[in-house]
Amino acid sequence: MNIKYTINADVGEAIGDDQSLMPLIQACNIACGAHAGSPEEMQKTIQLAQTYQVRIGAHPSYPDREYFGRRSLKLTPKELQKSIENQLIALLRELNSNKLHHIKPHGALYHDSSRDRKVAKTLIAAAKSLCPSVVFITAPGSLFGKIAENKGFEIWEETFLDRAYQDDGLLVPRNQQGAILQSTAQLNERFYNLVVHQRIKTISNQWISVKSDTICVHGDHPNASQNLKFVLEKFQESNTSIHDA
Repeated sequence: MNIKYTINADVGEAIGDDQSLMPLIQACNIACGAHAGSPEEMQKTIQLAQTYQVRIGAHPSYPDREYFGRRSLKLTPKELQKSIENQLIALLRELNSNKLHHIKPHGALYHDSSRDRKVAKTLIAAAKSLCPSVVFITAPGSLFGKIAENKGFEIWEETFLDRAYQDDGLLVPRNQQGAILQSTAQLNERFYNLVVHQRIKTISNQWISVKSDTICVHGDHPNASQNLKFVLEKFQESNTSIHDA
């Protein structure tokens, strides 16, 4: 049986071990300075991604370094679009002539764009003005994904290797116990079931079916690179034939 998978990771945040993580993934989401990152960090991460032929994406967020972009901000559509455009310009400047493959919003912007029509349209407008051929990464079945597809954008629907899910398919909030999967046993079970059976075991031990074009690993989580390396090695030890997408 041939299994295809694409792993993406949030990087360029000057927190995790990007050097060890990059050889294990196929796409990266680089912080653009609003929740984390800097021009120097962007350039370093771009060079690392190019070394390992990893697709390069932007990871814009609300302008909120204090809370790492994980709280919603009440910005007008004009203010939000300007902020996102500035972040994209910052990354595009470091990329020079290299192509930006995708955009994946970060933190609260990711969740807000998934369900708020105004936020979704603002993010799409910012992208359309600067990089109209990018792929958008979003949650399965999100409002953002539907709007972006209607605007002619390609969508990758994403699941998370290291986050717990509720029975309704939404992520368990980070402030709740068990929201982050940390044991290799949990991560092994999640990865195998995602790529082989397209399903997730929720925090209440229920199985839900999911469509997943890409699997995300948070680069800022403890031992992210070591855990992913372990999971991939265990998976490849099985009788399944692996082919990266």
